[in-house]
Amino acid sequence: MSALCRYLLFGLVTWTLFVGVPGAGWAEYFRQRESDLDQGLFRIDETRYLGVKLDTDVALIDQTGKALKLGDFVDKPLILVFSYYQCDGSCSAVNGEVIALLEKVIKTMRAGEDYRVLTLSFDKADTQETMAKFIAKLAMPPELKAGWTFARLADPERIKEVTEKVGFRFFWATQDKIFYHPNVAMVLTADGRVSRYMYLLVNSPLDMQVALMEARQGEIKPHEVINYAISLCYSYNYKEGRYTYNIPLFVGLGSFLFGIGMLLVSVFYYKIRRKPR
Repeated sequence: MSALCRYLLFGLVTWTLFVGVPGAGWAEYFRQRESDLDQGLFRIDETRYLGVKLDTDVALIDQTGKALKLGDFVDKPLILVFSYYQCDGSCSAVNGEVIALLEKVIKTMRAGEDYRVLTLSFDKADTQETMAKFIAKLAMPPELKAGWTFARLADPERIKEVTEKVGFRFFWATQDKIFYHPNVAMVLTADGRVSRYMYLLVNSPLDMQVALMEARQGEIKPHEVINYAISLCYSYNYKEGRYTYNIPLFVGLGSFLFGIGMLLVSVFYYKIRRKPR
């Protein structure tokens, strides 16, 4: 065996002994690690929490430092968004998505007049300074600013009480140094009850508009009659987390129109038969 072959063989044996089989080692290194995260934590059991009423006496502090209560926001439908102001970006994206959806319904429903929006922190470490920095990152049109409030709880010890009552679960990941939480907005009725959960990755402006009109509980203004009629064509799909065509309504309406048509044909045919020849 030549000297070159002996050197190559010696190197291969040494690599195998101290490093291991090359292919297996690198494959293990690049293998995608399985997440220990239970994705079920981020799904809210809507059938359990829909209709739950929030405590209106919960004390808040808004972005201006003013003391408020949760009850100050439920004289009309409310979009409630749980966030934390030191978030790495996902909370800004969630609030930005709510802005994008509401921009499409500004012409028919006005923020501050027809509904309110409240972004509420669930992080005990949030302050007025972190809140101000968070708000500065959002590109919000003037039409929405009038009806949108950012706040934190005056008593941080009540955070879990408020979030768990509506099924919103979150936890702190020590290794990643971030909160894991659902990306969801909640629509509340004028008396503070949860009316709908809006999963922002799948919902459209129409979904938001229909949810707000449902939260009005039948209080429809004259200029909203057409939109309300259109909203009746949709029903909430729990499996998909969004509004889909109300198939039973279309089937019932079709059967009704078919019955009316057959009745008219029968009457017309009867009159023709009764005419003298």
